[in-house]
Amino acid sequence: MVLIHTTGNDPFGINYAVEWDCDKRSQRWTAYQMGSGYIGSAGYYGKWSEDPELPAIARVNDSSAFYSGSGFTRGHILCSADRQYSKDANMQTFYYTNMQPQYYSHNAGDNYTSPWVRLEEKVRTWARAKETQVLYVVKGGTIDTEENILMGLRRGGTHYIGSDVLKKAENGDVLLVPKYFFVALLLELKQGYRAIGFCIVHDNADHGSNALVEYAMSIDNLENKTGIDFFCNLPDDIEDEVEAKIASNAWGL
Repeated sequence: MVLIHTTGNDPFGINYAVEWDCDKRSQRWTAYQMGSGYIGSAGYYGKWSEDPELPAIARVNDSSAFYSGSGFTRGHILCSADRQYSKDANMQTFYYTNMQPQYYSHNAGDNYTSPWVRLEEKVRTWARAKETQVLYVVKGGTIDTEENILMGLRRGGTHYIGSDVLKKAENGDVLLVPKYFFVALLLELKQGYRAIGFCIVHDNADHGSNALVEYAMSIDNLENKTGIDFFCNLPDDIEDEVEAKIASNAWGL
């Protein structure tokens, strides 16, 4: 199910879109646009809530109950800091459909130096650049196979690791924890398009000294890892060209 979030008076039209797997009761990706106008100073709504657009039958019953004592944080996919142009837009980033369980070391790290945090800051830097027309962003965690799922969270904070973790998620018994988090970027410039992907392992270790280029890859490679067809609305000839290469120097990595 794809959920489209708008604020009603949104100057940009759509705030963001989410693909929700109703069987696994988990977020697959969040897609949104960035540019200098998206980053303001509206403030933080700061209160997690269930997504009103998600039917009750597809929800995790009482999402907050899975986090108590679990050791995992509620990790935004679309960052709260990326939606500061209005209070309403920021509020919608706190829906449980726009988050995944993340270790604090991944979601923040010592003094907010984890690769995931630094990548999110880079995205805002690229969005603000004078030459940027639009930056298209797709972010999420891997949930499609047991091999790319780290574990399941039970209510009350206990963990489940086993071969039937997906079945337990379908029964609503566990909340899936991705083994990898990814970002796919498509930058629209006057002279054309540029694309790059990132995939970061989700663990409880300190990776603050790792350079972001270590996680960079082509969109083609990221598609192979995730099974997701990113930026499929591009004309085929442009898609084939920009998704096959990284051009890390052009991204300043």
